[in-house]
Amino acid sequence: MTDNILEVNNFSVKFPLMKRGLLSRQVGEFTAVNNVSFSVQRGSSLGIVGESGSGKTTLVRAILRAIDPASGSAVFQSHTGAVDLCQLSNKALIPLRMQMQMIFQDPFASLNPRMKVADIVSEPLVIHRPEQHREHRQMVIHMLERVGLEADTLHRFPHAFSGGQRQRIGIARALILNPSLVICDEAVSALDVSVQAQVLNLLVDLQQEMNLTYIFVAHDLNVVHHFCEQALVMYHGSVVESGPVEQIFTSPRHDYTRLLLSAIPSLDPDIKLSPLDRNSLSLE
Repeated sequence: MTDNILEVNNFSVKFPLMKRGLLSRQVGEFTAVNNVSFSVQRGSSLGIVGESGSGKTTLVRAILRAIDPASGSAVFQSHTGAVDLCQLSNKALIPLRMQMQMIFQDPFASLNPRMKVADIVSEPLVIHRPEQHREHRQMVIHMLERVGLEADTLHRFPHAFSGGQRQRIGIARALILNPSLVICDEAVSALDVSVQAQVLNLLVDLQQEMNLTYIFVAHDLNVVHHFCEQALVMYHGSVVESGPVEQIFTSPRHDYTRLLLSAIPSLDPDIKLSPLDRNSLSLE
């Protein structure tokens, strides 16, 4: 059995370009993700970095089949064996949803403001494990405690919590089914820096406890450096560089990676930020 929990090959995502009018018609295609290939080792963390619009979120959503890919394969090692997610029908994907979950960027928008915490966290159980309904409450309490929230939060609504606490609720909802692969889509970018560190440390602890594999989408290279072992750098829908995080940080091979690294501010306030001039670089 392979050590890779996910193998993505020649993966592309395209969207139709429509001409609007009395009779809308397709006039072309926009390639959001172009021929991307990578693998993720079980129990590891892979970072996907790049500017807004580089195709990061589109890539991971298409892998989870929230968006249909145009071509390629995404072979996932499920509990019952290897399956190509791109070839499955929506009905066949349902049992696999328990093994693949996502933590979203905005911890408020991703939580239903009309639902109490108990209902938010238990919703995946209601959908996928209705036969265990008598155990749901205790499972929710246990998961909330694992993410650092007290049991008395069960009957409160999302607006009663801080941003960091809301993200912990989102993490509890994603992990309640004990998935093996978790997509973190800018999971800390909406949080204060001090809260970011707390949530990242929580994710590391949960990874060790639950043997989780993370794909971590981010535009902050410092976060990826702290959190991930491997990284992909995306630019205009393509992967321009990949490899161990330390190698990418210390010996970047592509000008676009150098451009991103040059925009990271130093912890020393006396060191002036000197980002590279984009126009002087070869980014294609």
